[in-house]
Amino acid sequence: MSGRPLQALPSAGFTLTELAVVLVIVSLLIGGLLVPLSAQIDARNVSDTRASLAEIREALLGYAAVNGRLPCPAVATAGDGTEQFNLLTGQCPSEVGVLPWATLGVRETDAWGRRYTYRVTRVFAQCVAPAYVLGTPCTPGYSFVLSSPAGLDVRSTAGGSVIASKVPAVVISHGKNGNGAYSRTGTQFPTGADVDEQENQLISPAGVVTMANFDFVSKTPTATFDDEVMWISPGVLFNRMISVGRLP
Repeated sequence: MSGRPLQALPSAGFTLTELAVVLVIVSLLIGGLLVPLSAQIDARNVSDTRASLAEIREALLGYAAVNGRLPCPAVATAGDGTEQFNLLTGQCPSEVGVLPWATLGVRETDAWGRRYTYRVTRVFAQCVAPAYVLGTPCTPGYSFVLSSPAGLDVRSTAGGSVIASKVPAVVISHGKNGNGAYSRTGTQFPTGADVDEQENQLISPAGVVTMANFDFVSKTPTATFDDEVMWISPGVLFNRMISVGRLP
């Protein structure tokens, strides 16, 4: 046996410099993954909301086919999601509010948890004489007809070119930023500074929800505009009503 003393093997660990380099690389990798994950979540929420808007569109058309008219809006600041319909006058107390989700049997909110804004042209949601009877569909000819004028336009920008002219109803998700939307508790979010988004919002002076304009904006999302807008065109509505014998 050799009488030489045993020598310690060199350490197999990392130096502080090597550890620092590894930590920097790991942080860069994690940072690179976080952005795509956030983008994926945003894309999923947009996709889910668009799918919900498609369901809402069919629910509105189905409601009109059964009841002979489109539903009235629900109360924006409170309420249980049912349409506000005046049994004495046969008309909507207001043409603006939030989507009557309970009446239609659809989701209350979009993917970000905010209620949908809903605007309808009055003649398409009314049921005039003979007197409306609760639970009875509106008799053909006592709501809207083929010549009824719709009053809402969808534009490319505020004051821009018209995308859809004279539509009976519009439904809006106010997107990720939620500007102007109503929460489940009936609280309205700030309006934001984007003028195109402001075109799609309800206003509440002195607690009274209104919408003075008849124009809405639907366009490619930008850094400040992320609304999703769906509308019922008169041709599609008339075709559905004719197919079930509600018109002409």
